[in-house]
Amino acid sequence: MFNKEYVFEEILPFFKNLNEEEKNELISKSSVTKYEKGEIVHSKNSTCTGLLLTLSGNFRVFISAPSGRQITLFKLYDRDVCMLSASCAFANLTYDVNLEAQTKAEAIIIDSSLLKKLASSNFQVMNYLLNLTQDKLSEVMYVLEQATFFSLDERITNYLLEQSRFLDSSILYITHESIANELGSSREVISRILKRFEKDGKIHVSRGKIEIINL
Repeated sequence: MFNKEYVFEEILPFFKNLNEEEKNELISKSSVTKYEKGEIVHSKNSTCTGLLLTLSGNFRVFISAPSGRQITLFKLYDRDVCMLSASCAFANLTYDVNLEAQTKAEAIIIDSSLLKKLASSNFQVMNYLLNLTQDKLSEVMYVLEQATFFSLDERITNYLLEQSRFLDSSILYITHESIANELGSSREVISRILKRFEKDGKIHVSRGKIEIINL
């Protein structure tokens, strides 16, 4: 069982500056929720979900087209915070994004209306939320830059190397479909490029698994 007050003190820099009434309201109007792998936490059709604080596992923030094609904007790991799922509480700040649990995960959800109330009366809360949004916007701009100026070959290479560094392993248990969803491409195109990489001796591909040899 997570102690919400301890987590808020650790993650939210403004928490220590709230008065006791505000602290108690923040604690009472937040909930710890568990998610299964692949569960959609928030979508563009959702009501205001609230501010999400990751306790364990990881989440993926992505946008999708009517065709079903997806592209990942950024990911959330242990102690990361997602403002976009609460942006609908603020006027003129809306994002049609989806939030998905990539593993079994647990998070604290803070009520959006309370967040808006605190931000309107406390400059430090508003400043934190603006900085948080700015940080995530920087990550989104990186994805946009990659999608616009880099070839898909380069983007796949970068993605596989990033995953290898993150997992500290040359063996990645990942499907072609999931790579396509990460990079905004189709499974068929990803499979064709990976097959060429394998022919060139850069990787070895098997079902649900990619081994990096000389990427």
